[in-house]
Amino acid sequence: MNDKLKSVLRFLLFLSIGLAILYWLYTGQEDSYLKYCSENGIPSEECDFLGKLMDDFSTINWFWILVVLICYNISNLSRTFRWQILLRSAGHPVRFSSALVSILITYFANSIIPRSGEVFRAAYITKLDNVPMEKALGTIAVGRSLDVLSLLIVIGLGFVLEADMLLEFLKDNNVDPIQMLKEKSWLGIVGILGLVALGVLFMKRDVLRKYKVYNVFEEKLLGFWKGIAAVRNLDKPGLFIFHSINIWVMYYLMTYFCFFSFAPTAHLSPETGLIVFIVGTFGILIPSPGGMGAYQFLVGTCLSQMYGINEISSFSYSNIAFFPIYIFNILAGFVAFLYLSFTGRNKETAEHATE
Repeated sequence: MNDKLKSVLRFLLFLSIGLAILYWLYTGQEDSYLKYCSENGIPSEECDFLGKLMDDFSTINWFWILVVLICYNISNLSRTFRWQILLRSAGHPVRFSSALVSILITYFANSIIPRSGEVFRAAYITKLDNVPMEKALGTIAVGRSLDVLSLLIVIGLGFVLEADMLLEFLKDNNVDPIQMLKEKSWLGIVGILGLVALGVLFMKRDVLRKYKVYNVFEEKLLGFWKGIAAVRNLDKPGLFIFHSINIWVMYYLMTYFCFFSFAPTAHLSPETGLIVFIVGTFGILIPSPGGMGAYQFLVGTCLSQMYGINEISSFSYSNIAFFPIYIFNILAGFVAFLYLSFTGRNKETAEHATE
């Protein structure tokens, strides 16, 4: 089989995957809408999901959707530049194109299997620019830690502005941040036990180094640590901080600007945008492909319960805010895979990611 035919077959494969995802997304949302109608006493004959979407989408101001997508891509560029700084500080400068393609594939993978994207991201940058896998994972861990810190700051700001209302809403919808932290306390215990185990291994390293498996483990662990430690040796700390902040500013603006695309939400304030952004982020954090379902539920409920937006309009807005980004991630990931297919790098890298 020649290379050209292989490229065409890969193209058809990823096209089929993309279409299957879109169909799955549509059927899942249709079921959610029928359930929503049933719970709110709307007759089934009046509950046409496709018709509702078409009516609402026909009223969209697409200029603001374009602005939202521009903000999203600016955040992707900042995430790419920030990762380049981390990798370069870890001793492995990479091409901008390699870092960007790896990040796009991350979002594509997360849109299918939650939390799977980072493994593919590390695997692809390893293959494309010869970055050791463990160092790539270390720099990704730094980026994710900064994202968690940024999210906590944003949530803190939201609570300062709307503390009582936000807490009441989260509790009414079984999203209690304090309880979520308590439920994850076992992770802290596991982390402490892991550190104790690593300490024991470190103290016994002279004895254990006669075993090949330990030497391999030590090498990988040191590489991962060097990836994390890169944050202490940034060559451009100012730009690193700027891009870290800009990522989350763009995320917030995506929610706020999307208000203007839909008449029932066009009057909402920047403060409301911040609260809806926080609530939507909780939805995306719940394990589901791209936050599908959970995002629509929380954002729609937030707009109707906290800000008096009609329930059906709230549901429509949640889909208007969700669909463009989700579909963009699928299409951009598809293009990234296609690019790798035609450059002959995709197959080996995918196999490496799944090992």
